[in-house]
Amino acid sequence: MIIYGINPVLEALKVGYPVLKVYIDDNLKNRKLVENLRKEKIKTVRANRKKLEEIAGTEKHQGVVAVVSPVEPASLEILMEKALTTDGCLLFLDRIEDPHNLGAIFRTADAFGVTGIVIPKDRSVTITETVVKTSTGAIFHVPFAIVNSFRQSLFRFKERGGWLVGLESGGKNINGYSFPFPLGLIVGSEGKGISKPVLKTLDDVVTIPMKGHVNSLNVSNAVAIGLYLISIKR
Repeated sequence: MIIYGINPVLEALKVGYPVLKVYIDDNLKNRKLVENLRKEKIKTVRANRKKLEEIAGTEKHQGVVAVVSPVEPASLEILMEKALTTDGCLLFLDRIEDPHNLGAIFRTADAFGVTGIVIPKDRSVTITETVVKTSTGAIFHVPFAIVNSFRQSLFRFKERGGWLVGLESGGKNINGYSFPFPLGLIVGSEGKGISKPVLKTLDDVVTIPMKGHVNSLNVSNAVAIGLYLISIKR
């Protein structure tokens, strides 16, 4: 996998992720990055911007591109066990399609201490270079599971004592809502929201009240608001 950007590469080094090689712009003089690469004995290659754009596939590489081993998902069982034993919060993403949204959600999940993220294998964006870049390296800190059956993962969490609450229009006002723990927060796709089969599995649905003219929020913004309110209500 190729990742790019100063912060994502620094975060990969920070958590000991297997960085195989790093390409750096001839004119980049980021002392922190260079010192970390030298300390970890990572193979470093100086290159011009055109070469970096070819490797990264974008101009937005900030002068640094790294070749890393693919980000490995965690086991759903491990994530559920941790959430159940710590009264934590799992974030279940129902068909998120935009890699920028997924990356932003990882960043928010890291900020508010989410136990882990559950992503369906089908009809959902996977972990890409764009997701890693947008997360600013948060993907190296937030464990995630990729599941074959999204609904079955919800049933399993519920059967073991977890509560399932959807973030969707038409629900209870999220302000003043008392979230139960261990919690599974479910959010839906950018255009369609939570699917009807998934809605049927939920214990409750909450809604963010809005006063503007646009009838919905970007999913990553909605997740940020929801996780913030959950964190302060704990």
